[in-house]
Amino acid sequence: MNDTPPPLPALHPERPSKLTALLRGLRCRCPRCGIGSYRDGYLTVTDHCHHCGEKLGHIRADDGPAYFTILVVGHIVVPGALTVEQHWAPPLVPFMAGALLVTCLLIWLLLPAIKGGMVGVMWALKLRGDEVHGDTPSQTGR
Repeated sequence: MNDTPPPLPALHPERPSKLTALLRGLRCRCPRCGIGSYRDGYLTVTDHCHHCGEKLGHIRADDGPAYFTILVVGHIVVPGALTVEQHWAPPLVPFMAGALLVTCLLIWLLLPAIKGGMVGVMWALKLRGDEVHGDTPSQTGR
């Protein structure tokens, strides 16, 4: 049984801008319509949008969202930890436990949104995530 709804060209005749696709992805929405979700579960990219039918399952963001999430979380947690340490000098074990808890919570909250933003931009650029760079034997037929 194929439950893929047909695309709605009348509602969305052209691709939105890269910025619009990014913002829709950051809200964990379909980059095309902005209504359906880009994911099934926590991080799995859905095969297609359940609202507009846009195919999304071919987009592979791989490790990019993890790198960007750590970048963002690190820029939040490290200055916060340094500020707390300088102003209050808490005991080490509770301080580290709290910093670890905040870090894990931020990663858990931000990773799906950042992955959505990356999927949105990749969709807007018509990328799949399996592009090959350079001259490899598989490209040249050697």
